[in-house]
Amino acid sequence: MKKMFVAVMIVSMVATYSMAAEKKPLKDIDSQALTTDTQVTPKGTGDQHTAMAWWIPIEFWESLFSRDATTSAFDKKAMLDALSGVSLLAVVQADMTAVGGFEFYSKEEIEQSMTISYSDADGQQRRLSLLQTIDPDLAVILGVFKPVLGAAMGNLGNNMHFYVLSDRSKSTPRLLDPYRNGQINIRLARRDKVLMDASIQLPLDALFVPRKCPNGKNAHISWRYCPWTGKQLEE
Repeated sequence: MKKMFVAVMIVSMVATYSMAAEKKPLKDIDSQALTTDTQVTPKGTGDQHTAMAWWIPIEFWESLFSRDATTSAFDKKAMLDALSGVSLLAVVQADMTAVGGFEFYSKEEIEQSMTISYSDADGQQRRLSLLQTIDPDLAVILGVFKPVLGAAMGNLGNNMHFYVLSDRSKSTPRLLDPYRNGQINIRLARRDKVLMDASIQLPLDALFVPRKCPNGKNAHISWRYCPWTGKQLEE
């Protein structure tokens, strides 16, 4: 009974901790830091294979639009309405040739063997399905993203494929909440049947006002104690 009480107290402290941290205003979120938090390279890449997955929650777009003075309020609302209730997963995968070329995987080939799951703060895991039917306005937006990525990333951007995940849940306001404890698990497969796993840890550090360790260094949102001094951090 005592052990159970201690376990309940620990879970309660962790949940309270994640909610007590101060959220950044959308305009203050560093888009590059947020991208770093949400881009992962699966284990199993190397000289013969490359892959990258990028989870894009709606906060990414909200933070960009909050600083965008060129797009009209009407267009911003239309885009955010189309992205409401979903998050995006962008994936690029390719085998490397002997001379350093890329043999990119198609969207269908990646999807055929890709699995995505979410583990909540209690360790409960559920498999996530990709939406096969999406809002027409969202389809138009996704069609615009690819040439933008191509201009920024070259062939990797041109061959990056977008998948849509539902962010709605019957039991909670959001299924994939970047402000709460959890983990998004992504598994890809190579043509030689090697499986590659990657995970994105939640909450996302870039969404919160940094706390400071006693030595002045920023403390990650997931830390309870300063790793340099061992002292407990303020909540």
